[in-house]
Amino acid sequence: MSEEKNLIKLYSAGGEGIIDSGYNHTAHQLIQVTGGSLAISVGTEVVDAELGDFIYVPPTLVFRAESVVGHASVRVLVFERELVEEHLGSFDSEIFYMFFVQSCSRIVRFRKDHPIYESLSYCMSEAYEEYVSKDVCYVLPVRAHIYLLTSAILRYYAGQRRELDRMVYHNVIRLRPVIEYITENYSEKIYIETLSDMVALSPDYFTKMFKDSIGKTPIDYINGVRVNHSLRLLTMTDTPINEIADQLGFSGPNYFHKIFKAYMDTSPLAYRKSGVR
Repeated sequence: MSEEKNLIKLYSAGGEGIIDSGYNHTAHQLIQVTGGSLAISVGTEVVDAELGDFIYVPPTLVFRAESVVGHASVRVLVFERELVEEHLGSFDSEIFYMFFVQSCSRIVRFRKDHPIYESLSYCMSEAYEEYVSKDVCYVLPVRAHIYLLTSAILRYYAGQRRELDRMVYHNVIRLRPVIEYITENYSEKIYIETLSDMVALSPDYFTKMFKDSIGKTPIDYINGVRVNHSLRLLTMTDTPINEIADQLGFSGPNYFHKIFKAYMDTSPLAYRKSGVR
């Protein structure tokens, strides 16, 4: 069975400037800073990362790791969604879904003082050594460490749910049809009334519940999805910017430019020329 069939990839990258960037619409990625300091962007969010930090990249988002000063390096674990998700029970799947949705809106970082940092560090190190050695049955321990680090993340995430968060949990699950609808129809005109009808709420109450649960208004979330898709098109293709604006459901290139700059603090053209490929 090939490594692709095993749904796993582990690699290291280093250098100055942009040392790594990528997009994978089906895989989870866990980045560890193994040297120097980096500015890591995940979708529209950016975080400064120091030696040892872990950054989680959910499927569908473009990431970029750029050294702040001089040489820096990362180690990246990539594993397909089905590798883990097919082994989760219904409640576990809901927790994973909630973690995924909220990690698309804010960067998830694990520093050295984080309660599960040592577990993540151990699993990453052991998985990497097995993957590099390619010893007999090496895929089995690599998978085992992926399961362990995923369990550590989800147990911590679920264990941090306070009383107030229980309502957020139920609301995110209730909003799942809405989120999936946006994911599939982001390039079309989307009306708040359509979304609120899907969960049998008034538009005003729906908007409040969405923001309280997801952290963004529905309009901000939809624009964020569109901008995230634009990052992929700007970095992975040569599609003209006006065509990208049209493909993603923006009313025109000027409006696309305005929204893109609000999220990325730069223009689509400048982002494309920044060297991310």
